[in-house]
Amino acid sequence: MKRVTKSVHEGIPNTLPVIPTMDVVVFPNMIVPLLVLDTKIIRGINQALETEHKHILLLASKKQATSLHSTIGTKDLYTSGTVASIMRLIKIPDGGVKILVQGHSKVSVQAMSTENDLLTAQVTPIKPMTVSNADIATQIKNIKHIVEKMSLNGKGLSPDFHAIIAKMHDAEKIADFILSHLNLSVEKAQALLEIDNFCDFLNEIYMHLSKECDISDMQERIKNQARDSMNQSQKEFYLREQLKAIKKELGEEDHDEVEQFRTKLTELAMSAESKAEVLRQINRLEKTSPDSMEATVLRNYLECVTTLPWGKETTDNLDLTHAREILDADHYGMDEIKERILDFISIKILKKDGYAPILCLYGPPGTGKTSLGVSIARSLGREHFRVSLGGVKDEAEIRGHRRTYVGAMPGRFIQGLRKAQSHNPVIIIDELDKIGVDFRGDPSAAMLEVLDSQQNKTFHDNYLGIPFDLSKCIFIATANSLETISEPLRDRMEIIELSSYTFEEKIQIAQRHLIHKAQRETGLSEYDLQFTDDIIMSLINDYTREAGVRELERIIKKLCSKVTRAIVQNGQVPQFTANILERYLGPRRFSQEGRDKNNQIGICNALAWTSVGGQILKIEAVVMPGKGKLLLTGQLGAVMRESAQAAMSYARSHAQEFSIEQKMFTNYDLHIHVPAGGIPKDGPSAGITMLTSILSALTQRPVNANCAMTGELNLRGNIMPIGGIKEKILAAKRNGFQNVFLPEKNKHDVAGLEKLLEGINLIWVEHANDVLNHVLLPA
Repeated sequence: MKRVTKSVHEGIPNTLPVIPTMDVVVFPNMIVPLLVLDTKIIRGINQALETEHKHILLLASKKQATSLHSTIGTKDLYTSGTVASIMRLIKIPDGGVKILVQGHSKVSVQAMSTENDLLTAQVTPIKPMTVSNADIATQIKNIKHIVEKMSLNGKGLSPDFHAIIAKMHDAEKIADFILSHLNLSVEKAQALLEIDNFCDFLNEIYMHLSKECDISDMQERIKNQARDSMNQSQKEFYLREQLKAIKKELGEEDHDEVEQFRTKLTELAMSAESKAEVLRQINRLEKTSPDSMEATVLRNYLECVTTLPWGKETTDNLDLTHAREILDADHYGMDEIKERILDFISIKILKKDGYAPILCLYGPPGTGKTSLGVSIARSLGREHFRVSLGGVKDEAEIRGHRRTYVGAMPGRFIQGLRKAQSHNPVIIIDELDKIGVDFRGDPSAAMLEVLDSQQNKTFHDNYLGIPFDLSKCIFIATANSLETISEPLRDRMEIIELSSYTFEEKIQIAQRHLIHKAQRETGLSEYDLQFTDDIIMSLINDYTREAGVRELERIIKKLCSKVTRAIVQNGQVPQFTANILERYLGPRRFSQEGRDKNNQIGICNALAWTSVGGQILKIEAVVMPGKGKLLLTGQLGAVMRESAQAAMSYARSHAQEFSIEQKMFTNYDLHIHVPAGGIPKDGPSAGITMLTSILSALTQRPVNANCAMTGELNLRGNIMPIGGIKEKILAAKRNGFQNVFLPEKNKHDVAGLEKLLEGINLIWVEHANDVLNHVLLPA
């Protein structure tokens, strides 16, 4: 920014185009470059260029610029500004212009106008007040004095600032030169511009210079204090080391932090090798400067090691009756896992150092896997903590970070043990099947050491650097699927399946747990709400479609919240009916699965297993004139398509047994369709069902509509075992099927399901003919 002194132009017009300036206030005799992008302002500039003196008005904006395209209004402009002339104009590519302007005189704005797409202002000149030369000389003398003072203290605004001021005698030039070096805000600069008394103007400049001088003095004082403080710290360190040496010679050492670590180390029940390693780190800390970064790392490490529960165990509650009561109170059913925990308690009674089980509970979401781990800890009287591995991709989350890294910390298991303060807690490993793998390592491979009873006795955490015994911990892992868990990891755990709940189990869970919890959370504990079995069954059938009870819990909580609102508004407790359910919860979300009771040709009922339990699938087959093609529709997966081809091949190879002419396979097309085409379907268990539909369509023999079936079919007609037996039987029972055909090799899967099998006839079959002879009716 450059300042020059010229005479003020006479003959300033009453109306001038306005150029708003942002973040700068232009004074008389100042030359400033400006960037203009607004079309109204550019139009005013062009109009000014057509006049003789090219006068324009520069008004500072009260708003600060946030971007090049910031917009301001006339109310945002100050009413005092500077008349300037345009010295040079340069057009830029984006439609704007750059201009170089020189300020001449101060004016006051009387009115502004935006007519004719121009921003103009009516102005009147501000005449400076006359002051005596003696007053001006006094102010100039004061200004030069403070400038000299700043220069002697080495606090000048620029290296040659004092030298230039000393050679100048013109008061206006001195004022302009100082203004060009002062870093003033827009508000302060505008206040200077509006002063019409030159003596007061110089006084304000003097005040600003005084503030600059005071700020410089303060900064210098702070620097000196910081320098003295550093010297004092070094002096104190030296004296402290001398004092330590003197006290050591006199045998009067203080029990400082290092000694506290040594004392804690003697109380820890760890191996001699581990103690030697920790003692080595304590000795390193003693020799390290307390203010160094390495001392901080060592201190954090020693605090972590000495606060771990080395040998601190909770006493197990080995009362079988108490454990059964806790498990039954928290969860309904789940007999297999409850029996397994009772077996472990029995072993602990006879053998105190018995092994700790490593269990993996897998099943659909909402079946109570995680909460079961908490109940196991309660039944044993142990501490517990949860480690969620969903989405974990870094191996260091399991084994910890090496101490060479900034912010290093132990792995999640060591952190959990430190919080639990127990050597034998119940560790709940949640979402084991959702561990990720990337360039930072494979966390599932690191879990092999954690979940191996032979290796976790000396579990090595990278942060600790010494082994820690995890063999006394009970590990309860949870997963929704076993497919994504590696085979070596599965081999280290005892797999226990938590299958879908039956409707009877869901009713019991709702009555015993969910309803009481919902009433407690919605403030209805003191009210007598009648949740009958019919109401709960309606909630299960009409508003949920899941294997667990998580959605059922949300629905019950929503219903209780609606009842709470009704009590607050109406003052009475509503009675639950079918109509009130639809009013509170909306229309039914799921329609009841139905089945055709009429025997039809080419339509057979299959049992399917989905993530929300068992379902009924209808397999439809129809014969039509063609060239022997097999058409498959219904969004079938690759395995299900292969099952249909295998069924077709068996039908063609045994056509004579069913009195089917060969032309049926050459002159006719066979179309197999599975309804609900928007839902993907896959799996081999529909093989026998497809064969039944195909033979029914080819022989025109209807299928017994009171039968449902499942089983994989091979080319010899043998029926192979499949999965999801319990869920499929539930689906058949729910839809009222009396006869269900299941593979003979799945007979062991119904052990313990005696209550579930009441009212349904299971027919165990080994060959396709065993099914066809029952379900294919005479033509």
